[in-house]
Amino acid sequence: MQQTFWVKLLSCLIVIAAILIYNGVITSREQADTIAQLEYALETQEASASAQNSTTSTDSVSYCYNDGTYQGEAQGYGGKVIMEISIEQDVIIDIQVISAESKDAAYFDAASALIDEILETQSTDVDTVSDATFSSNGIIGAIKDALGKAER
Repeated sequence: MQQTFWVKLLSCLIVIAAILIYNGVITSREQADTIAQLEYALETQEASASAQNSTTSTDSVSYCYNDGTYQGEAQGYGGKVIMEISIEQDVIIDIQVISAESKDAAYFDAASALIDEILETQSTDVDTVSDATFSSNGIIGAIKDALGKAER
């Protein structure tokens, strides 16, 4: 009888230890994600401040793009991504996927959410989609390439 008590007690202690270790791992991962997000925000702020400092107050000209439709390409997850953008009066009005070579379409489908964000912000300075980083970088890179072709 006493032996079963000690076995049950030891089993409970092992379960409690496993739960505590698991919670520690989860907390550690959350902290690492938070640190990465804060570092990215800091880098973005520093880049923005640097860009603002490099322009003078008399130079208020923003990006100038020629109206039209332009294609750009970049390397994505598993292959080349080709995107097409349409610009009217310095505004990106449409972004289309022309082709996306990929070994796993799920990653590209997840990263495609960036298209709406880029249209909304009118900027390629957006966060990549978690777990679809390479596909996200392919989309962003192809759009940047197309914008480079549209510059005046």
